[in-house]
Amino acid sequence: MTKRVVPILWVIMMGNIARFGVPNVAAQTPPPPPEVQSTFNTVDAPVLKVYSAEEGGHRFVAYLVKWNNSEVVVSDPLARSDFQKGDMISFIVQKVSLPGSPMKVTSLSFLLLDATPFVLDRTGSEGEAISPEDRTRQMKIAQGDLDAAKSEIERFYALNHAAKNALRKGETEKARVLASELDRLIPNYRNDWNYGNAVQDANQVLGLIALGAGDVVEAQKRLLASADSQGSPQMNSFGPNMQLAQALLKKGERDVVLEYFKRCGAFWEMGEARLAEWTASVNKGEIPEFGANLMY
Repeated sequence: MTKRVVPILWVIMMGNIARFGVPNVAAQTPPPPPEVQSTFNTVDAPVLKVYSAEEGGHRFVAYLVKWNNSEVVVSDPLARSDFQKGDMISFIVQKVSLPGSPMKVTSLSFLLLDATPFVLDRTGSEGEAISPEDRTRQMKIAQGDLDAAKSEIERFYALNHAAKNALRKGETEKARVLASELDRLIPNYRNDWNYGNAVQDANQVLGLIALGAGDVVEAQKRLLASADSQGSPQMNSFGPNMQLAQALLKKGERDVVLEYFKRCGAFWEMGEARLAEWTASVNKGEIPEFGANLMY
């Protein structure tokens, strides 16, 4: 279980505001109270039922799943997903409390992790409606299912999660092959929404593999390269992935991580305070609590 000061829901809401081009609203929104305490973990579970509604071009979607012997509803704050009954989804289980508040607050929430711009469009290039089958296929691509990809660009979208999933499962050589393929495709898609994600994920996976093999210099190079993009819709809102940074800090490599924080600041404007906090922590010889940034 990981502790975090800022509630995930607050981060998502502020990230959504910035992502849709209203940064002035985000700037005027007060930060969450400092006494807020939050813990979270991630869970995978199959969808038991889909709840959805649409009105005036606006959409709501949520999923019923089984969690700890209870049926709970997992919300998709952006309503960008199209999972179906039986599909496996990943979601955050978050507990929030306000110990210093006169009103007792001990909330439990469930938020989808799998939303992605790739499945946002509900019509094809000529305005025709996308079939439920094709939307399901798109969601599989977003989760890293390479078999669902029918073109190079769809494979480009799938490789991010495919490489990370392989590394998570301990399939190091498979992860290396997939991340290297993604690395080769990156120059072809400089203007694509997934470009920044691909730069980050390919370099993070290859860097973690290098560090695991004892090649600290290559891991350092990959860490800095993972921040050398203009960001992405996800990275600009929720921030970059900190797995490789954390792994290097455990090896005592502070200077390269501090430089990485600086490069991340070029696109993660919403994370300025958090980057400053992490920088101060590293300068004290500590390893920061990166929270959900170890998962993005």
